[in-house]
Amino acid sequence: MPGTKSARHIVEAVLASYLDSQTELNGVTFYTGDSAETNVLPKAVVLCDSARLPNDFPDGLGNYSCSVRITVFDSADDTTLADHRARCAAVAGAMQDLALIQAAFVAGGDALCYDVSPTAEDEGVNERSWASVFSYDVLVVVNPQ
Repeated sequence: MPGTKSARHIVEAVLASYLDSQTELNGVTFYTGDSAETNVLPKAVVLCDSARLPNDFPDGLGNYSCSVRITVFDSADDTTLADHRARCAAVAGAMQDLALIQAAFVAGGDALCYDVSPTAEDEGVNERSWASVFSYDVLVVVNPQ
């Protein structure tokens, strides 16, 4: 693995690109956790909080269990709660298609994805915004370079 790439950055980039390609999510801009771009709404942020050695896997083989959060943000001034929830349903639906996610990792060329497991879904409602968080464990192996 090159020194400039980490499992966390690979997972963020692939998932953000994969979700950005979903037609049901047209109009939503996807950012990675380390993006320096100016954010606009509606948006979603893909953040890999951690990449750790999975239980029962030997060390040194490039396997990682990644904790990923996808947060969907909408302005309450511009978007109804029903529309926000429809976007959230599209994210949740896209994250259930393991075959397409695995294909996105293959296309990225830096890692392979074994599994994606949802761990939590939380909805945040503020006076002027909607923010919903989807949490996943993503099991990957980083390709040796």
